[in-house]
Amino acid sequence: MEKASVKTSGYYFSALKNKLSEPIDAASLAFFRILFGCIMLFSQVRFLSKGWVDLFYIQPKFFFKYFGFHWVQALPGNWMYLPWVLMVISLVFIIVGKYYRFAIVVFFFLFSYTELLDLSNYLNHYYLITLLAFAMIFLPMNVSFSLDAKKWQQPATVPRWTLSILRLQIGLVYFFAGVSKIKYDWLIMAQPLKTWLLTCQNIPWVGKFLSMPFTAYVFSWGGMFFDISAPFLLLNKKTRPFEYALIVFFHLVTFWLFYIGVFPIVMIGVALVFFSSAFHRRFLEKYFFWLQPKHNPEKAVYTFTGHKEVFSGLFIVYFLWQFLMPLRYLMYKGNVMWTEQGYRYAWNVMLMEKDAVIYFYVEDKETGERFIEYPKKYLTPLQERMMSTQPDMILQYAHFLAAKYQDQLKHSVAVYADAYASLNAKAGQTFIDPDIDLANQKDSFAPKYWIMPESTDHEFQK
Repeated sequence: MEKASVKTSGYYFSALKNKLSEPIDAASLAFFRILFGCIMLFSQVRFLSKGWVDLFYIQPKFFFKYFGFHWVQALPGNWMYLPWVLMVISLVFIIVGKYYRFAIVVFFFLFSYTELLDLSNYLNHYYLITLLAFAMIFLPMNVSFSLDAKKWQQPATVPRWTLSILRLQIGLVYFFAGVSKIKYDWLIMAQPLKTWLLTCQNIPWVGKFLSMPFTAYVFSWGGMFFDISAPFLLLNKKTRPFEYALIVFFHLVTFWLFYIGVFPIVMIGVALVFFSSAFHRRFLEKYFFWLQPKHNPEKAVYTFTGHKEVFSGLFIVYFLWQFLMPLRYLMYKGNVMWTEQGYRYAWNVMLMEKDAVIYFYVEDKETGERFIEYPKKYLTPLQERMMSTQPDMILQYAHFLAAKYQDQLKHSVAVYADAYASLNAKAGQTFIDPDIDLANQKDSFAPKYWIMPESTDHEFQK
């Protein structure tokens, strides 16, 4: 029996390997490259036009850092505009496929740099963009419909696995976004949608329907099943058109009701990667024909140079990371939406409405004198709002205050937080242990015992 099982496993592995090695039209990679570049170009120009570089990266007096990246520092003054200017230029080169490899590396590092500057600005789709840009460094995105291909006469086909990497990455986003919704608040209490949809009751024609409790439950359960099934329905040729129509409808509705930035545009765009190579080629031949090389040997297959084992190992580690990161919250006790330990990088999209009020006490250890500190003194409104609900950011700010007072008083101080939070319309409760000196706590992946446990009575405000 064991030998038969081994033979069967070997057969399926060999079949999968052969399937992934099949040559496919490189137009699919070109389509994704151009689409990605256009969406990102729009996003970065929008960021510049709204004055957000100044608001988020020049005005702040303090920046919250990602764990392990405290060494990343902002450029002085108006020099912070430079990364965006260079990103816009690199995106133009990515779109036309000129010096593509250099351009995508530049974009990846500059985009990652700007995101690492302040944890306050974390968004799920920024994380997705970073991942896609990283993967695109190693994929032959410029072998078709690019100025590079015109010059080098690159082959018109690539191994199927190059496209599968992009599809798997996007499929994982949808799948884990659905898995993350299998929670008591979302499915049983229809929160936070019940709260959010109540604010839509004044919308003409549909407001009364949207504000009904029944609608919140339909949206909650429908959203969960929609996300989990999306990658599988997109892979199926028969269900793909209907699923994509649903994706467009779903994201446009969420954009209309809740205004969540460019996230809907990103997801509507990248989901097109699941369509056939024939669809991608028809689109490119109609709108980007000027990028198509005259000499295009259809039967030639792009071959990777270098060590295949190293390349395969890189993507194995990459996707292992993608599977484990959304599940790491299981290592911690308590509700992940309350503690937020394991919350980021896990595709937790629109899962909570969390409000908090916080201020700090700085205590002189020699005299016992206490000074009260309100976050708005050093933080922007966005930073204050983000920090008040996220324990690791609260800890960072406590350390900032401790350092500031120690410089003034020339001896050590203690910092305590007085914080109250409400999650998904539940009654507010103490969020951070007020008796713990946060100046003595170190940030790490260990459980943060100074986060007060969430009430488990599931009592919601009326």
